[in-house]
Amino acid sequence: MIQYKAKEKGIAVILTEESYTSGTSFIDDEMPVKANYNKARRIHRGLFKSNNNILINADLNGAYQILKKVFPIKWDRGCALHPFVVNIA
Repeated sequence: MIQYKAKEKGIAVILTEESYTSGTSFIDDEMPVKANYNKARRIHRGLFKSNNNILINADLNGAYQILKKVFPIKWDRGCALHPFVVNIA
């Protein structure tokens, strides 16, 4: 349904695989791969703790990790605190 509605509005949808994005740390610049996965860093629903004990919203961390998979550029951890728009057109 999302693809259908996005197409109506001229928005491109990129489907991607999301494994290991919720248990790896964007703040620590970890790639979302099995070797870096540590489920214990999700303190509870909605809270993720980095290796340096920095707390971040778990959904935000996962979303940034998904972005990292789709757009493999050098991401600065500061963007987690200061979001910006990525124009893919």
